[in-house]
Amino acid sequence: MGDLERAVMGWAQEGFCCSQIMTLAGTALTGRDNRDLTAAMSGLCRGVYSGLGTCGALTGACCLLGFYVGKGTQGEEKDPGLVTMIEELYCWFRENWSGAGGGISCREILGDDLDAGMQQCFPLVLETLVKTIRLLEEHGVDVREGCPP
Repeated sequence: MGDLERAVMGWAQEGFCCSQIMTLAGTALTGRDNRDLTAAMSGLCRGVYSGLGTCGALTGACCLLGFYVGKGTQGEEKDPGLVTMIEELYCWFRENWSGAGGGISCREILGDDLDAGMQQCFPLVLETLVKTIRLLEEHGVDVREGCPP
């Protein structure tokens, strides 16, 4: 088991959800601690808690991309590659994880077993996180530094 896999499993065992795990990875990799970001990400858990919204692993991964290359201050611009990375991630996710009828809501991916939680979602969360980190690296982002070169 690799370090990233152990970290994801540890966060899941601590009760963090899919969307929170995505940004916890970013803050851990950059050595930043951001309790407020982690707490805010809980609003995306389990498809915005209804199961009808987009999977929190995908929305959380999009937020992770924004964490690294999104606009963060008034004078700053978002990285022009952000939209491309989100589009690539979205297409990859639909191809690999869509559920019944090609949907990407939690209910469509998991069926009626929304309480299965991270036990059932672990591979989806881990693979989505790995894909997101790869996209960042392919676009020249040093995931340990937290900003493009």
